[in-house]
Amino acid sequence: MKAETIVFLIDIQNGFAKNDLTPEQGGSLYVPGGENVGEPAARLIHNLSNSIIVLSQDFHPADHISFASNNPSAAPLSVVQLKKGADDKYLVAKEGEEGTLPQTMWLTHCIQGTESALFVDPVMSELPEGLKNKLFRHVSGETLSGADERGNSFYVIRKGMRSDLDSYGVETENDGISKTKASVVFEVIAERLNEKGVTSANVFVGGLATNFCVEFSHSDICKSFVPELNKRGIREDVYFLTDISAGIPIATSDGSWPDLDSATTRMAAFGTTEATTEDVIRAAMKDRAPEVTGAHYKKG
Repeated sequence: MKAETIVFLIDIQNGFAKNDLTPEQGGSLYVPGGENVGEPAARLIHNLSNSIIVLSQDFHPADHISFASNNPSAAPLSVVQLKKGADDKYLVAKEGEEGTLPQTMWLTHCIQGTESALFVDPVMSELPEGLKNKLFRHVSGETLSGADERGNSFYVIRKGMRSDLDSYGVETENDGISKTKASVVFEVIAERLNEKGVTSANVFVGGLATNFCVEFSHSDICKSFVPELNKRGIREDVYFLTDISAGIPIATSDGSWPDLDSATTRMAAFGTTEATTEDVIRAAMKDRAPEVTGAHYKKG
């Protein structure tokens, strides 16, 4: 049996790929090069069959704590400290108060129910109609799912839905404790593969932005999803999809996070290697193991 193909598409949304969305359209937090990832991501989906595609979706309420517009005393890209209030929710600490969680102040983006929160048009065009309808109608749903006529299964995991807490990772929110519903999806996928008798999987990760939501989601996948596979006897190889990923150009003197140039090195520390969507498509078109960038695409 050949290895199962599982693709994680992280936050390939209008709010990150466009730089001209108005506040009424949900705003833009443009990632340089983000406009270039939609077409190859869509081409990948179009050429897959009997595979699993997981899409994470930044899905913020309008009053989200990370928006500089909701914190007039904080400039965009500045960092504030958050603390827990009496109701156990996070709030911005006042000047001089001690905080427990740093929070970058971002431009408004990906507000629930707006154009900004939707996946980019090329990706939307490749989603099954039932799932597209849910994306428009089920604003409160934390996870969505669907299937297409080629046997592909789709899962959408929404994050950043709490007004008081940001979520870079697909599973672990930024306090390092709170969780999205990703763990439920991870378990469902792993159990489904186990029931099919799958013994190996190739897991691909890419999207926006490389050194933020992709890197944190990659960590969640390696620390949470991979163990779900392994405990069912499914071995895995994880790949970072370079051609559908773009990052925020940040450099640090020591290469520590969120340094963009070091992001791939940090992901490689998990044993992840690089590939492109064309590598995956070639593998889907041929019943043999082609070469991929920096590694070999492995079959079960």
